[in-house]
Amino acid sequence: MSFNFQSVCDQGAVRPNNEDAVNYGIHLTQNFAWAIIADGMGGHLAGEVASELLIDEIESAINELVIEEQHDWLCWIEIELNRANNRIFAESKTTPKQSGMGTTAVLVIIDQFDCYIGWVGDSRGYLYRAEQQPSLQQLTQDHTMIQMLLDKGAISPRDAENSTSKNMLSRAIGVKRGVDVETTQLKLKNNDIILLSTDGLHDSLDEKQFISSISKIESGEHIANELIEKAISGGSKDNITFASIQIVND
Repeated sequence: MSFNFQSVCDQGAVRPNNEDAVNYGIHLTQNFAWAIIADGMGGHLAGEVASELLIDEIESAINELVIEEQHDWLCWIEIELNRANNRIFAESKTTPKQSGMGTTAVLVIIDQFDCYIGWVGDSRGYLYRAEQQPSLQQLTQDHTMIQMLLDKGAISPRDAENSTSKNMLSRAIGVKRGVDVETTQLKLKNNDIILLSTDGLHDSLDEKQFISSISKIESGEHIANELIEKAISGGSKDNITFASIQIVND
């Protein structure tokens, strides 16, 4: 089994700096794939600090995994995202300019055909499946105030779509001690693609635009520049980040 990766982390057309971060890889001894994206927030460039601390913490945790050890991946994801949360929170308390910093997080582990995802915030995970009718399924649910109101039936989907505060987070990594990590798992098929994205990308593309680009990964095309151009044309005013993993059963 092998994995094909693509990613981009772009400043976008409006923001003066890039507070997003991304990383991915294959664990060489255990042959599982992983990827993580983050969308930082906070003044004085603290968003950049938060997202990079998260990425570094998860990469270190993966590198420290013991060979051939069995893992409860959902539990592991929850523990490691909380460790990263507490490190960022502690850092924010010791450095005044970084007070209140935080970040979203989506972490995916693909072990054989089993996919495990944990997330906090409004960055997303998607499954693209190319069958007779290609489909794109959102695997995560945004942790935003608007989503909370939707879940309670307090507003309509149309009101949510037109809201000017739809990206106000209800939870984030690093803003307090301890965080509730949401997780899910699913079975994958050969050639399935898992895609992670920050809101600077998915808020600016409709489903047809997403599918038309992601489908090109199957033929080995690189889609980073195309997605950036589509997002900017769609009015994105944020940083633009994605990571994709295609599973290939050799």
